[in-house]
Amino acid sequence: MSVLSETTWTGQADGLPAVVRRRAEADPGRTAMTFVDYSADPRGVARELTCGELDARVRAVGARLREVARPGARAALLCPTGVDFVVGFVACLYAGLVAVPLTAPSSYRHHDRVAPAMDDCGCEVAIAPSASRDAVAGIPLSQPVRIVCPDEVEPEPHAPWEPVRARPGATAYLQYTSGSTRRPAGVRVTHRNMAVAAAQLVTALRFDERSTTVSWSPFFHDMGLVFGVVLPLARGFPIVHLSPLAFVREPLRWLRLLHDHEATHVLCPNFGFDMCVDRVPAEERAGLDLSRLVFAGNGAEPVRARSLARFTEAFAECGFRSSAHTPVYGLAEATLLVTAVPVEREPPVFSFDRAELTAGRARRIADGDPGGMIMVGCGAPAGQDVRIVDPETRLAAGPGEVGEIWVRGANVCAGYWAGYRGGDESPAGNRAGEIFDAVLDGEPGWLRTGDLGFFHDDSLFIAGRRKDVMVVDGRNHHAIDIESTVEEGVAAVRPGNVVAFSVDTGEEERVVVAAELQPGTDADPGRLRAAVRRSVAAHHDIHVHDVVFLRRGTVPKTSSGKLQRRACRDRYLDGTLIVVGEGARPARSAE
Repeated sequence: MSVLSETTWTGQADGLPAVVRRRAEADPGRTAMTFVDYSADPRGVARELTCGELDARVRAVGARLREVARPGARAALLCPTGVDFVVGFVACLYAGLVAVPLTAPSSYRHHDRVAPAMDDCGCEVAIAPSASRDAVAGIPLSQPVRIVCPDEVEPEPHAPWEPVRARPGATAYLQYTSGSTRRPAGVRVTHRNMAVAAAQLVTALRFDERSTTVSWSPFFHDMGLVFGVVLPLARGFPIVHLSPLAFVREPLRWLRLLHDHEATHVLCPNFGFDMCVDRVPAEERAGLDLSRLVFAGNGAEPVRARSLARFTEAFAECGFRSSAHTPVYGLAEATLLVTAVPVEREPPVFSFDRAELTAGRARRIADGDPGGMIMVGCGAPAGQDVRIVDPETRLAAGPGEVGEIWVRGANVCAGYWAGYRGGDESPAGNRAGEIFDAVLDGEPGWLRTGDLGFFHDDSLFIAGRRKDVMVVDGRNHHAIDIESTVEEGVAAVRPGNVVAFSVDTGEEERVVVAAELQPGTDADPGRLRAAVRRSVAAHHDIHVHDVVFLRRGTVPKTSSGKLQRRACRDRYLDGTLIVVGEGARPARSAE
C-alpha cells in the first residue's frame, strides 16, 4: 500500500494524533523522522525516531500536560530542532492543548520576541529541554508558567490513553508571525487547516511513496513546522532534519544529506541557495549527486532570478536541473502554501517595465532592456482561490494591474488570537473581519495578505508589501524593487541584507538605503555610496538621500530572517544603527 494512502487524515475525526497512533500500531518500527546532530561531532550523529517510539513518548508527555493544564490552555514550545520539539508538539494535540511554537532556548536572550508572544496568548505551560529549565524560568512574564521537560518524562508504552478528540474547527496551534511590518500576532491554525495544508502540499508538489526530503528550517517558523513536521507525520514519508545553526555554519552538511538520502523534495528560503553557492567551493561539490531532486522549493522571502541561475550553474555538475527550481508563495495566515510553480517546469523569469510597475501596471518587455526589472513568478494557486484586488476600492483588478493579493480556501486560518479574544491588541481591521473575512464581489471569506502582486501567464508575481510602498516625488516606489536594484548593481553589498525605506526630511519624503557589505570588501565607502546612488537613479529616477553601511549581522531581521524595514528606519532615525565606514549619519558608528 502506498505510504501516502495508508492513512487518511481529513481533519474531520481525531486529527493528527489519530494518524500518529494508527501508524504506530500498524508499523511501530518504521522510522518517522531522522535528526542529525552536529553539536558534538562535526560529521553528524543520526538519531532515528520510530513511529512506535514517537507514539509512546507523545502519550507520556501528553499525560503530563493533562496533569498541569486543562484542554484549550496554551503551551509554549521552546525546544530546538529535534525530537523534544516534535514530541512536545504532538503531545499538545494529544492532550487538547494549543501549541505555541517559539524560538529555541539559545535565543532566550531575545525576550522581546518570546515574552510578548507568551503573554499575548496567556501561556500556562512551557515545554522545553531540562537543560533550559533555568533559562525558561528567567523569561519575564506577567504570569508564572508550569515547565514540562519531555526528556524527563519516561514513556509507558502500555499505559492506557485516550487522546482528546479534535474538532476540525478547534485551534491546534498558534503560529506567531514574523513581525516584519508590525507587532507579531498569533495566527489561529485549526486542525482542519493542518489537514488541508498537508493535502495541498502533496498535490501541488507531487509527493508520492518514493519522496523523501531533508530540512533545516526552524520548527517555530511555518515553513519548518508545516513542511518539516505536520506534512511528514500526516502523510508518512521519510524526512531528515538538521538544525538551522548546523546549516548556517556549514551549508555543505545539508547538501551531503541530500546526496546520502537521495532527497526528492526540499524547501528553502532564497538566501539558503545563495549560501550553498558562496560557501561550498567546487572541490567540495565533487561527488555530490543532486539528480533525484524534482522540487527545490524557494520561498519565505523574495525569489531572485540571479540566485536561481547561480545555483544551477554551480551544481549542474552534481546533476541538478534548473527545472527543479520551484518558486512558491505562501504565508502563515494561509497555514503555508498559496501558489507554486508546477514541479519540474522551468520557473517563469520575465522582465517588466519599471516605470509601468511604479504606476501599478505590469507590462512585459524584452530581456536585457535597461528599463526592465527581472522578476520570478511563483506559480498558480494550490487548491485555493487567489485574486488581485485594488486595495482602495476593494474591486477586482483588471488584467495586468498590480494590486493586493487576496486568498480564499480551507487553508486560510481562523484569525489572530488577539482578535479571537476581542482584545484591544488585535491587528487593525481584524475585529471587523477585514483581514480574514473580507468581501469581494459580494462573497465573504477572503484573506487580505497585505502583499502586492499581479498575474502574468497564469503565474503570480510578487511586487512587495503595501506597507513598504514609498511615495517619492509623487510616484510609488516599492522597497523591494530598490533593494533588488542595489543588490544587482553593486557587487560589494551582501544579497538579502539591503534595506530601503523613506524618511521625512521636513520638506519631503526621501529614500535611505542601509546595507551590509560582503566579507573582505575594502573599497572606499564614499565610492560605494556613489555607486548605490547611481544605480538607483538610473533605474528608478530618484535620488537616494543617504546610504549607510552596517556591521555584518546587524541588519534588523525577524527570527525567520525577513527584513524589518520599519525597525531599520526607526533605528536610523534614533541613531542606533551600527555603521561602518565614514560619513554615515545619523546612525551610531561601530566601535
